[in-house]
Amino acid sequence: MNQTTSTTDKKKAQLSEIEKMRRGGFWLRKWRLEDVVTLCWISGLHVLAAFAPFVFDWGALMVTIGLGLATGIGMTLGYHRLLTHRSFKISKELEYVFAYCGVLAGQKDPISWVSTHKSHHRYSDTDRDPHSPAEGFWFSHLGWFCYKDYIIAKCGEYSNVPELKAQWFYMFLHDTYFWHPATLGVLLYLYGGFSYLTWGLGIRAVIVCHITFIVRSVGHIWGERSWNTPDTSTNNWCSGILALGDGWHNNHHAFPNSARHGLKWWELDLTWEFIKFLELVGLITDVKVPTEAEKRRMRSLGSIQPTK
Repeated sequence: MNQTTSTTDKKKAQLSEIEKMRRGGFWLRKWRLEDVVTLCWISGLHVLAAFAPFVFDWGALMVTIGLGLATGIGMTLGYHRLLTHRSFKISKELEYVFAYCGVLAGQKDPISWVSTHKSHHRYSDTDRDPHSPAEGFWFSHLGWFCYKDYIIAKCGEYSNVPELKAQWFYMFLHDTYFWHPATLGVLLYLYGGFSYLTWGLGIRAVIVCHITFIVRSVGHIWGERSWNTPDTSTNNWCSGILALGDGWHNNHHAFPNSARHGLKWWELDLTWEFIKFLELVGLITDVKVPTEAEKRRMRSLGSIQPTK
């Protein structure tokens, strides 16, 4: 009885602290150095991208497209479907390659990203959802990304990713995160000058980051719902295509461990196509997809909630 009371009191205190931080607002608060660096990083990328049209270069554009696809796959296949949901099995060497591509996308290290996304699934659309659209579009899109204390108050500090914290590689990336995309920027500048920096880092990172962010914001506001999940997730065709398949977000919330997010023939899922190729050549095994029994169970939950 005492233990139950203690747990209840602890949850009440946690929710009280979350509410206090929410009422305190985003800007007029005590800023962590990490949050300041993150805000400066995101702002700097946008400033850098603004110069890109004035220094256009075809070579820089090709590098941007290549890096965009590599870092995008690093997010969708590496961070999301592999590290977070373990939707398939892959060698440790290839896992690290895809994870490192995700690091270069500029959206924090694997430990931080995976921990946040696991919390999003566990607490989706509640007070403890790290980027709930209930707190406003801007916050769910980007504000949460620069407010670490608030995320810790909601979700704890990486306690849900012990498998990553136990590996030296992910701890190294966690401790040295900002150096990696920054080093990529230096290499781009040394290779091709300012045009390669503005396109290969600025334009590419801004596009990849915002495409990922719209899955969190738009993906819980606008779109169609194929499954009656206990949240507001939607399938949005625009983010579905741009986010390499991750924008079929209602499908994903219905079957979070599935390696395939675009479940209908017309739901383009480029990450899934790449996963099928890697499976074909023997680099990926034990690929998870929804079974017919799982689909029947989801259909049995009743009518679809109204579309946003």
